[in-house]
Parts: sequence; C-alpha cells; structure tokens
Amino acid sequence: MVGIDGLGVESLAALNLHRLQKLMHKGVVANPAPDNMVSRGWAEIYSGKDAYETGGFYQIPVNRNGRISATQATGVATIAAHVGDDNLLWGKLRQAGHRVGVFTLPTANTRMPSCIFSFPATGGGVFSTGVDASDIYPPEAAMLANYSLPNLGFRMGKGAFLPTSIVQLEAWLRDHIAQYFSTLRRAVDRYPLDSLVMGSRFVTLHYKFRHILARDHAEADDLALRSVLLEAAEDFDGELAAFIADAAPEHLFITSDHGLGELKWHVSLNALLRSINLVQYPGWPYRLARLGVRNIKAASQDRRQRGPIFPVYALERSRAFSIGYTDVLYVNDSRFTGPKMSDEERFSVACRIAEELSGYVRSQGYDQFREFVPMRNRGWTTPSNDGVAAVALPDIRCVLVDGAVNLGRTNGEIVCANLTLGARDMFRFGFFAEHSACKTSDCLAAYVGPADIAFEPKRLTDLYDTMLSCVEYR
Repeated sequence: MVGIDGLGVESLAALNLHRLQKLMHKGVVANPAPDNMVSRGWAEIYSGKDAYETGGFYQIPVNRNGRISATQATGVATIAAHVGDDNLLWGKLRQAGHRVGVFTLPTANTRMPSCIFSFPATGGGVFSTGVDASDIYPPEAAMLANYSLPNLGFRMGKGAFLPTSIVQLEAWLRDHIAQYFSTLRRAVDRYPLDSLVMGSRFVTLHYKFRHILARDHAEADDLALRSVLLEAAEDFDGELAAFIADAAPEHLFITSDHGLGELKWHVSLNALLRSINLVQYPGWPYRLARLGVRNIKAASQDRRQRGPIFPVYALERSRAFSIGYTDVLYVNDSRFTGPKMSDEERFSVACRIAEELSGYVRSQGYDQFREFVPMRNRGWTTPSNDGVAAVALPDIRCVLVDGAVNLGRTNGEIVCANLTLGARDMFRFGFFAEHSACKTSDCLAAYVGPADIAFEPKRLTDLYDTMLSCVEYR
C-alpha cells in the first residue's frame, strides 16, 4: 500500500504527478469518502473503523488540572488501545503469515516490534521535533538512514522546518526525496517482505502553496517558487514510479486520507458560541498575564516561529465549546468541568444548542455554516485495553461549506476570508498551518492487480477489508 497524504484530483494535477496518475489508471480508481476534519483518515484505513470507535479524532479535548485544552496525540497508539494491535492492518497481515514493513505512514508514529521493520512518521500529535531514531524498529535499522528528523517527517511550519528562502526550501525538498527513497530501498533490500505499508506527506506541499501552483504569476519570486515546486514534484513522481516498478507487487493499493482544495474562509466556532453567550473569556488577571508573556516572547523569538496571537477562551467556564481543527462541539458536562448529565440529558442540551446556532447563523447571514447536527452518543469511546484513557465523544456536528475550516485563526471574528501571501512575504512571515488549501472529500484510491479483486470502496474504512481480501487471493 502506497499512502499519499492529501492526494486528490486537484493536488494530483497541480503537482503534475503524471507517472503516478498513469499508474493508477492501469487499475481501478475510486473516490472513498473520508470523514473530513473529524476522523483521522489513515486510522480509518489501517483499522477499518472511524474515530467514534477508535478515538482517532484529529484533535480531542482533555481536562488538565481543571483547564480544558486540546491535544492531537491520537495516533496509532490510541487506535491500537481501542481495537487491539492484532486488529490493525499489519496485525491481520502478520496473522496471515505475512512479513510486514511499515514505512513513514502518517500517524504511525511509534516503533512497532510486531513488524519486520517500522520507520515512524509524524502526525497524530508528533511533529518533526518529536520523532527520534530510537523509534525505528529494529534498532539496527537506524543504520540504514542518516535519519534527519525534519526531512523524513516532512513537516513544514511552526515547530518544524521553516525555510528562509527558496534556495533553502529547494535543498530541503531534494534532501527529503533522496533520503526517503534511499532509506526505503535499503530497508526493503535488508528485510525480505510479503507486504509493505508505506506513506508520504510530499503532496502536503499543496497546503502551503496551492495559490502558487494554481496559476501563473507576474512576480519573479512566485514564478521561481512555482518552478522549484514542480521540479521537485517531478523528481518525487519519478522516484516513486521507479520504486513501484522495481518492487513489482502482485497487489498495489494507492490511497490518500483526503483531498485538498481551496481554503476560502476561516471560521471560529468558539467566536460563534461566544456571540450567544455559550463560551466565556478567561478572567482579566489571566488575560493580562497572557498578554505580558506573549509580549516577552515577541521580543525574544524569531517572528516566523511565534505566529499570530488569537483570542483565548475559558472553555472550562463555558456551557459548550470547540477545540478547533475539528468541525464539532462538545457540551461541557462532568466529562470536563460541567454538571453531571445522563446521555439523554446531554443530547437534549445538544439539540437546543444546535437549534439556537442554526437560527443565529441564518439571521446573521453566515452562509459558511450549512447545518448543526446534534449527535446522540454514550459520552466516551470504549478502549479494549484496561487502563487506557477513553476519548470524549463530540455532541454536535457543524457542517461547513467547502473551503471553510474551523482553524480558530480569526481575531475574534466568526468568519473571515483567507488571505494568501506571495512567495516573498511567505518567507518573511512564516508558514503557519494551512495557508491556501484545506482538506476536502476529493480523495483518491486506486487498485492495480488481478481483475477479479472487487474494488468498490465507498468510505475509507472499506479499504481495510479490501486489502485484507488479497491475503486469501490465489
């Protein structure tokens, strides 16, 4: 399985990955629907279940000493704790007698001794600075790579790689491509395999540079950056096609966790909740102290590292809240810092809030919000392992129009238009979060192999059973 983060119809064309496109169309191409901005697509693929069963949300709320904050630490360890390691894709393949290697699959960010080899990826709460060579299995496999954390992890932005020039970006891209395929080939040569599960985040360049790739530019810097990106994509496309040709797999799956499209609007669900008095600001002592701390940081940090300053909300004092990055809301009950409620009582509260929000956005003309859907749930996920923390389940789904994302990156506004920067300003001010593209349902998956294998995935979770069906193929 070749997993490519962010590969969709638009990103495939924008980066001109023509060899990959040709290879995919040798087989059957499908468009399985991901649960965008809620459930981690990669976890859906390798577990066959969505976040409501595995806890694999993009971001979850946690209660830390009476304060509600967010964490993205919902990678493979969380998924395995809920469904069991033996029920993950590589666990099932191993039970069928396969020797399995896992190579930089997003969110598979820990060492996996049950595999022949595993090289960790970023994602699931782990950024480039959090990945270490000690996470490679077996330990001696680390000798196969000059393990450069920002390069194999392929993370660009705050806390990871921040290029200061087009020249530096080009060097980083080419180093990544060379190291990625060199390490992959050496690992496959060293450890004989029956199945390989590999992933790449190369196409996530489209997050930052969609607007640079999408059109021709008059500015020389923009044209130079576009040329560098397309040349690097040509090299990646060629190396990937050559690796697949040399591997000559009997069954080849090429899939993504989501597509990428234009980022048009930033919305803030907490600002929306604040407008109807459901979310509270912190007290003035905290707000003044925070302002002072940020001013100290502003004087001591590189401007590109510290990022913009956005409003902070006291979620623990609120009746309902959003934690950003997911288009869902949570009712603040005893799971967090609020009153004790039964599942039915919490659902009743969620219904009232959803109705109030729907009326408010209609009255104010916020067309970016399609609907608010209350969700009846049991409050928590159910881990299969004793002692593993359950994950709180969301109570309201906020359905947004295409191009609108709850990144919380507004200055207290409910909706603001996304502004893109030219190449010159991007290198001056930094690469924070998504810059000109966002996740979409424009997701691609392809199967190249014997024609009698049925390949009709409607959802990402369907890929799990389809891939395992190949184990029985004769």
